[in-house]
Amino acid sequence: MGEIQVVKDAYALIAELWCSPPETDAEREEIAKDAGRVIGGLESIDKESALLLSTFLEENAISEEDYIDLFELQPKCSLYLGSHTYDEPKTCANAAVSDRNGYMIELVGIYKHFGKAPDGSELPDFLPLMVEFLSLTVESGDDPVRGKLINEYIVPFLPPMRSRLEELETPYLHLLGALEKLMSIDLKAQPRSDQPRQEECSHVG
Repeated sequence: MGEIQVVKDAYALIAELWCSPPETDAEREEIAKDAGRVIGGLESIDKESALLLSTFLEENAISEEDYIDLFELQPKCSLYLGSHTYDEPKTCANAAVSDRNGYMIELVGIYKHFGKAPDGSELPDFLPLMVEFLSLTVESGDDPVRGKLINEYIVPFLPPMRSRLEELETPYLHLLGALEKLMSIDLKAQPRSDQPRQEECSHVG
């Protein structure tokens, strides 16, 4: 299995693991089988990310109720990246011109650049959606807009989420660590990502 496919599959697994836990034994077995394959591939390119994923799967036995308490409704740790950095607007009118709204508009611009506009079922800064997008665009790794997405729209927004997960002492901290390592591997294959061409990025801010 080539490195690009390993990274693609690892992103897809991480995106799935950020979502609600499987409800049936069959679903759990399928994820475990898929995870075993992905971790085996990761070990060949980065043992640390493979270990972090393994540790998460070993330690995370979260119930649907606990997952909802942690990430949904009135979440202890939101999965919407922008919510950790930008203050919530006080009124509906302010929401339209808020910093977070601008951040999300720029994210949609990046998604559209790759012809993969979100379907509207989730806000564009929903972490599982963002990670799934990285999986879907691995083959476009030499496009500087993709490096811009990781460097400017994901990585700088993770520290507040990491701090919150540390406070909560949740195994999801290992999953975040695996994602951070994977993005680091991804970026190393993008030598031009730190110098995005202006004409390609003009519509994303």
